[in-house]
Formats: sequence, C-alpha cells, structure tokens
Amino acid sequence: MQQAKPILARHGYPDDSRTVIVIGIITQVVEHHEAMLLLIRSDKIGSAFALSRSVVEGVYRGLWINYCATPAQIRAFEQDDRLPVNMTDMAQALDTKYQAQGFFEHLRARGWESLCSYAHTGMLQLGRRFTGPKAQPAYTDEEIIEITTTTTTCILLLLAKFLAAQKHDADCRQVEALIGTYGKAASRNP
Repeated sequence: MQQAKPILARHGYPDDSRTVIVIGIITQVVEHHEAMLLLIRSDKIGSAFALSRSVVEGVYRGLWINYCATPAQIRAFEQDDRLPVNMTDMAQALDTKYQAQGFFEHLRARGWESLCSYAHTGMLQLGRRFTGPKAQPAYTDEEIIEITTTTTTCILLLLAKFLAAQKHDADCRQVEALIGTYGKAASRNP
C-alpha cells in the first residue's frame, strides 16, 4: 500500500461527484487497512478482522460508483446515503462491467458471511476469543495473512480501476503489478 499511495497522488482529479466519492472511499479504505495493520501489531486482531468487512464493502462500493452507477444513482446516493443495490447485485454488476468473469461474485459468495460474522461479533469472531479453556484470542498466522492479503488485494484493485477510469493506464498497470508482490502471488512469481 505504501507503494500504491504515491501513484494515486501523482495526479490531480476532476471534482465531479463520481470522482470525489471514489477518492473519498479510497482514502477511507486505506485508512481502515492501515488501522487493521496497527491493530494486528498491537495484538488486537479481532478488531482488525472486524474492520476487514468495511474495507471489502468500501471497495465494492467504490468500484460500483467508479464504473457502474448512473449519474442519477450517484445523486441519489449523495442525497440519501444509500446505494440502490445490495452486495449480491453489486458483485454481479462489477463482474459484468469490469468483465471479471465471476471474480467479484465468487469473492462475495466465499467471504461475505464470514466478514459479517467478524464485524458483528458473530460466531467466527467469538470462536477465536478462546485458546483452549482460556478467554484468550486465538487467530492463526494463516488467518491473519489471508485477511490482510484479501483486503490489500481489494484496495489495489480499486486503485487500479479508478486510475484506469481516469485514463492513467500506465499507473493502473503499475498498481496491478503490485498485487503480485506479496502473499501467495509473490511466492508463485518470484
């Protein structure tokens, strides 16, 4: 993320509602991501996991507003603070508009319920509050890597697609290339 932020900052952007909303979403999800990492470093992993839902939802909203929303839907969002689509419809629209071949629907179907469980103190969150009989959090390194990799990847996708919509194609490709530099993708592409 520290490499992606300067890429986004290279440009000035128009002040139309679509662009301003997407930039606002980007800055919010980046802040949540940075907070997640601080919480993990402070051994407050449950709170970090709770923020992951906001990151993923924010990315879907940002992608939808970036490319799927009509001007009327953007005006309605500004006035009513509501999007006219749920997560399922949003994922399907993203797959169609971004020609993502089911990526967004698959991610939503695979992870949304879990993200909600972590955010709303559901059973996934509660089940990780104990180590044996002790009330001591129990999150595995693999779980932490999965949640941080997922949220990082989602944010980088939003940044890349925003830059593409703004006609900064070289910067879009540069951000997309960052996805392969960490986590499992990096181990497959040394």
